[in-house]
Amino acid sequence: MKKTALIFAALAVVGVSYAADNVNVTTKPSYSVTSDFSYTSEYVFRGVKNSNAAFQGSVEVGQDDFRVGLWTSQPINSKGYTNEIDLYTGYKLKLAKDLTADFVGTYYYYPESNSNAGATHHTFELGVGGTYDLEGMSPGLKGITTSLYGYYDFRLQARTVQVSVGYSLALKDFGTSLDFSAYAGQVAASNVAPDDKLVGKISESYGYYGIGLNIPYKLAENAQVHVGASYAINDKFFSNFHPKQTVAVNAGITLGF
Repeated sequence: MKKTALIFAALAVVGVSYAADNVNVTTKPSYSVTSDFSYTSEYVFRGVKNSNAAFQGSVEVGQDDFRVGLWTSQPINSKGYTNEIDLYTGYKLKLAKDLTADFVGTYYYYPESNSNAGATHHTFELGVGGTYDLEGMSPGLKGITTSLYGYYDFRLQARTVQVSVGYSLALKDFGTSLDFSAYAGQVAASNVAPDDKLVGKISESYGYYGIGLNIPYKLAENAQVHVGASYAINDKFFSNFHPKQTVAVNAGITLGF
């Protein structure tokens, strides 16, 4: 795992370093590259804790409304948890001034998972959703956005629906903002352990909810640091084998060109 962690940490740092050398470029290119390297005290995905403290890095390339990227989470203490590598692509379509549709596909890879313990080695899903800026309804709702997404995982045979709302409060005197978020989702899966050949198909369904706060601070034109905190809860997952509630803090740096 350490070798994998070093590879992807280096990949993120390379992207960050290249971006840092180009933050003063005034000519906007036809594409964008964004790299992020963060720390989180708890890695939570759709209301379920996947690991304790972890380093997480990503590199994303965008061309107009199309994007492709790589994201990884590397637990600091791997005991009982595995690393994760995600490859994703997406396309955004502007439907109206304040309404955007989004299509996304993601491949999830867990290179150190133990299928004999019920862990999934890899899976993939497709998703479609939309984001609406509520300022279009009323100027008094400036800074508030809502989104609705649906996903289908082909190996887990899982359907996920998630609704979220976000609010950004600008703090111009401090050069930052308070970005609040809240979400709720429902997962219904028919085969949560597809790589476990001993137990057969296992069905599971649960709801999850969460809130978060993120505070970004701009260092340069294409560079910013961010700190935040989040709280997540699920009403059931694998017969309560996983913690129902998690509180996490995070910090990182995002750079691009």
